[in-house]
Amino acid sequence: MLIGTPGVLAAAGDEDVEALTRLERLCFTHPWSARHFRDALGDRERARVLVLRAPLSREFGPRGIVAYGIFRVVLDELEVHNLAVHPDLRNRGVGRWLVERMLELGARRGARTALLEARQSNWAALQLYRSLGFEAVSVRRDYYEGPREDAVLLRKPILEIPEGAC
Repeated sequence: MLIGTPGVLAAAGDEDVEALTRLERLCFTHPWSARHFRDALGDRERARVLVLRAPLSREFGPRGIVAYGIFRVVLDELEVHNLAVHPDLRNRGVGRWLVERMLELGARRGARTALLEARQSNWAALQLYRSLGFEAVSVRRDYYEGPREDAVLLRKPILEIPEGAC
């Protein structure tokens, strides 16, 4: 997969829960369960579960999911709940591309700020979010389990729809 053409972006469906759960277990020490994904899929009014599928490839499983992002918009705030990129495709711009799409979609739905948490030790994620304009605003003590760790709460003050965005 090449930067700039990472695959096919689509809304996830119930048929994707198993593949999402499998990718989640590859990416995190304390993964979401299938129930977490079903709950996110069930909140279609406010939440979106986006999946990035590898084009014409079965190498990433039967659903071809190589990355996903979960967000919801409440009033004028976009909350990023989860983001994962297959380990084989990290450091290729896929995560950045997906976060940019989530920000664009959130802005189109009226979001003016974005919030998310990241593990304090997850330097790659923190660097990505900071490069996208997020700023650390606080620390949530012992937020994560497996292992227990603080979360850094990050905020992006203003979301704008870039010119020429679809």
